[in-house]
Amino acid sequence: MPDQNGLQLLPETRRKIEVKVPGENRFIYAGTAVLVLMLVLTGGLYFYKGMLEDTKTGLDAQIINLEKERDKKIEANLLTLSKQLSLISTLLDSHIVWSKALSKIENSLQPQVQFLSFSAAVSDNRFEFKALANNYTVVARQIAALVSDDSIKDIALNNVHVLTNGKLEFSIKLEFDKTKFIKE
Repeated sequence: MPDQNGLQLLPETRRKIEVKVPGENRFIYAGTAVLVLMLVLTGGLYFYKGMLEDTKTGLDAQIINLEKERDKKIEANLLTLSKQLSLISTLLDSHIVWSKALSKIENSLQPQVQFLSFSAAVSDNRFEFKALANNYTVVARQIAALVSDDSIKDIALNNVHVLTNGKLEFSIKLEFDKTKFIKE
């Protein structure tokens, strides 16, 4: 196409014109750097994933070994024992301390009173006893001493009669406050 109807539009020899614009390859270099960085990160993540899978496999093996070493019968027995101990500790924490109750009765007992029989029932919150006394004054002092104790709610004097030897036989029924006898 150099010559059309005698008119030459382009010269026969072509020269390449190079225009240099500063920073024209900057995007190519940045893209290449990002690509290399992404490849390095991907390789690092695959390596890290392999390490984590190896660790997981090792831990699974340890768990399987520990599972084989377990004795499930003993574990069931220990669990049962733990439940029983919790029940027993609850029972012991809320039981009535009879030594404390008997000590209170003993402290309020008059020296001239002699026990014949004694019974107690937690379900009814009561003490009952039969005793001997020298006279009615001793019986009255005994009742007064029992009334002064704040752990005793109610007192009933029953069946007072004179024996042939001159002593009085009487029976007393005490209703006590269970919370005063609970172990602390």
